[in-house]
This record gives sequence, structure tokens and C-alpha cells, in this order.
Amino acid sequence: FFFDNLLPYIMASSDSTRPVKQMKTDDDRMACATPTDVAASAGFHAAAGVGNACFAYLTHDPTGQPRPRFPQLPADSRTVVLDIEGATTLISFVYDELFPFARTHCKAYLDKHWDEDALQSALNVMRSEASQDVTQPDKYPRAISIPPYSQDTKEHGIECVVKAVEWQMDMDRKISGLKALQGLIWKDGYASGELKGHVFADVFSALQWWKETGVQVYIYSSGSVGAQKLLFGSSKFGDLLSLIAGHFDTAVGAKVEAASYQAIAKQLNVPPAEIVFVSDAEKELLAAREAGIGWPVLCCRPGNKPLTTDSCGFPAIRSFLELCRNADE
Repeated sequence: FFFDNLLPYIMASSDSTRPVKQMKTDDDRMACATPTDVAASAGFHAAAGVGNACFAYLTHDPTGQPRPRFPQLPADSRTVVLDIEGATTLISFVYDELFPFARTHCKAYLDKHWDEDALQSALNVMRSEASQDVTQPDKYPRAISIPPYSQDTKEHGIECVVKAVEWQMDMDRKISGLKALQGLIWKDGYASGELKGHVFADVFSALQWWKETGVQVYIYSSGSVGAQKLLFGSSKFGDLLSLIAGHFDTAVGAKVEAASYQAIAKQLNVPPAEIVFVSDAEKELLAAREAGIGWPVLCCRPGNKPLTTDSCGFPAIRSFLELCRNADE
């Protein structure tokens, strides 16, 4: 029985203060379990009553049409690619914890590590990107050049980098140099214990289930591979990296471009039609579908953006456990 098979994974990931219970109907059985409260940080299922507009369209899209069924792993596929923000992780963790941490600790980190190769490597990427940005003042009016490395001009260099970080973060830019620098700052935070990666409890359970049943799990995020590994390697459930087969970031391409998903499929040597991709972002799912990804799946979590008609035609879930079933069940 499906629930019995998953129960050890559910119980292992559940906070003892948040008991789980078996759902009573066959339709709800795929949800597996639900907490007795609806705290966003609890994982598992968030109730529609928490005020998240996306939950209104779990079974039917904004036009009123029924959504297609979601895939079952490993029954339908043995390869799943996961987004982070709004999928594996509460979106507010990134914007309310990680991003402010990087911003407030940036200057101190630069001052402490200025002469280190890892930092200067990230800054060299930022310098290259900044040299392009300053040529587009209409698009990037706050763009600033970052001078070459020099110990003699360290103070001025740090000032320029901090300004660059601030305006790029204000615009929520997804570019490699900024992501690399943020990753270094977060690494310090995780190492000191100031940061713990947020992962929904159902994600932890699903990762264990998929590992046990031979499903290959990959992460694709606009955050750098290094930052991804920090989040999952220092999560509130401990080090989860052994449950993940690989990572992709913007080095493979932007997440809203179909070519990126084709490149991932090529690197994995898996036909796009056999891949499941889970994300909260409609434009990413549209790009994945254009690339031929067989199972683009919409993930609804507390705090995610309201859905639009761009979400039409995609199956929707609120828990990764809804994707877990063997072929013979």
C-alpha cells in the first residue's frame, strides 16, 4: 500500500510537534499526509486558507479547465529536475534570509577576504559583467565599473563592489558574478551556523524515497551550484547532498529559455520527454515544455506568486509526496 511504503520517510522528516495523519479518501491518498496546523515552515501541505492565491488553482486552472494528472516517480520517470525557490524551499527564505544576509555581510566579507583567489575570481566575473552594464545607461542607470584588483586601492574597490551588489540585488538580477559572490558570503554564514538551509519536510521525505527507488534527482536554480550545495548540505535536516545526483545553474543557460532544458537533457543523456521538471515559475515551465520536457509540474507553496493563465496545461502539486509511487501501486 502506497502510504505504508512512504510512512517511514514521512515520520523520519516530521517534527515531533507536528503529527501526521493518513488521508481518508482515495483522491487524497496521493497527498500521503498533512500536518495538523498550516504553518508555512512546517512543510508537507499548506492549506488554501493561508491566503496563497496559487492554491485556488490546484485542480483546475484559471480558466476553469481541469489540470492534467501529475507524474509518478519512479512509475512514469526516473529523472527529476527541481527548482529551489518556491519548490524545495520556502520562497521567503531566499528573499527574507539569504539575500539580506548577503547584503548586510558583503562589506565585511570583502574586507576580510579581499586577497583570496576565490573572491577575486568571483569579482573578475562581476568586473566583466559591469563593463557591459555601464554601456547601457538607459537600462542600468545605477551600473558602476569595478576597478581591477589592487591592494593599494582596496577601499575604493570594496566601495564599488558594494554599490554594484546593492543595485543588482535591488533589480533582482540573476547573473553569474553576483551569484558567485553571494555564494561565498553564504558559505561563511553556513559555516558559522548563522544560516541553516530551509527545505520543506515533504522534500526531505521525497528525496529519501527517490534515492531508495532509483530516481535520479537534479537541482536547477539561478543560484550558483556552490550556493545550492550549501543550502542542501547545511539544511535543517542535515546534509542532503548524498540524495542529489547533480546540480545546474545559469552556466547552462537562463531558466526561461528552452535551450537550457535541452542542454540539461543532453548532459544527462536522457530524452527530454522522460524528464520531470518541478518549478513554481510559470515562465520556466513554459520554456521546459517548449524544450520537449515531458513532465513540467507546477509547485504551489506558501508565499508563491498568484497563478495566471500561463499556468494552464500544467499539473499542479503542493507536496513532493504527490509525485511518489511505484509502478506496481
